[in-house]
Parts: sequence; structure tokens; C-alpha cells
Amino acid sequence: MATTIEPDSGQDLGPDERDLDLLDGSWEQEYYSGRQKTRDWNAVFVAFAILIVAAMLVPMLLVFAR
Repeated sequence: MATTIEPDSGQDLGPDERDLDLLDGSWEQEYYSGRQKTRDWNAVFVAFAILIVAAMLVPMLLVFAR
């Protein structure tokens, strides 16, 4: 008696067309090519730190400028 697996039974049937980029390595080529847009979080944190320092210094400079 042969058992058949229903497609929606929740069992893992292996890779499908959504996994082709993982199987052929094209995701690595795209990722390491430099064309992939990523956010540079270090630059975001530095900009935020500069804003905080400026928010502390500007009022002090305005008080001394009187």
C-alpha cells in the first residue's frame, strides 16, 4: 500500500521554486555585488549622537552669547 503526501499536509517536501536562488547561489552574487541596498546603522547612530550633542551645546552657547 503506497502512501501519498497531500501538498497542504504541513510536511516538508523539500525545496521549491522559491528556493532556487539559494540552490544556485544567485543570492550570494546579488548580496556581495554591492547592488543590494543596506542601511548603515553606524552612520545613523553617529548622526543621532551629533544631534544630541548639538542639542546640549546650542543652548549653552546662546546663554554665553548674551
